[in-house]
Amino acid sequence: MNDYYLLLIFSASCYLIGSISFGTIISKLVKNIDITTKGSGNTGATNVLRSVGIKSALLVLFLDMIKSIIPLLLIDKIQLNSINYATQISALFLILGHCYPLYHNFKGGKGVAPGVGPLFILFFPSALLALIIFVISIFFTRMVSIGSIAGCLVALISMILFNLFGLFDHTWVDMVYLTPAVLIILFKHNQNLKRIYSGTENKLSFKK
Repeated sequence: MNDYYLLLIFSASCYLIGSISFGTIISKLVKNIDITTKGSGNTGATNVLRSVGIKSALLVLFLDMIKSIIPLLLIDKIQLNSINYATQISALFLILGHCYPLYHNFKGGKGVAPGVGPLFILFFPSALLALIIFVISIFFTRMVSIGSIAGCLVALISMILFNLFGLFDHTWVDMVYLTPAVLIILFKHNQNLKRIYSGTENKLSFKK
């Protein structure tokens, strides 16, 4: 089969897998609620945390990462002779499916969990840096949105720097995935950015 047909199949399959909204499913099963009508209306783990509970949020976070990792592990093992960016394109379609899910009226999450999952497969150093900055930012600001935005930007900047200086045997091809992925995630956080600027962004309560 032609490599481009395979890439089309991979991309379509990843979009459909990404469209599985675990936040919607688990919220319905646990509390019989439509998560898109609660809180921010987002289906990601943060809104599930506030609207359903920490156990459900952790489960959603785990499943959202797993749905982006397993398909890419399989695709990454398939060698396409004329294409060297199949894994990157497939990863991008996983995020698109998560953010704009076909099965749930295109109301999805913000792409952070299924965004960092592929990065661990494609380029571990940038993924690790993004995760560290994510955790540190949340610890000091208590805002998940700032952690998400900071983590994305650090992943992108670090990948550019690693490429420029030839570190960790990296290639530019992963930018095919990371650049549009970061733009999508930042776009999905546009309301958060407005609230951060106005000082009204929601904060986590560690004690609670």
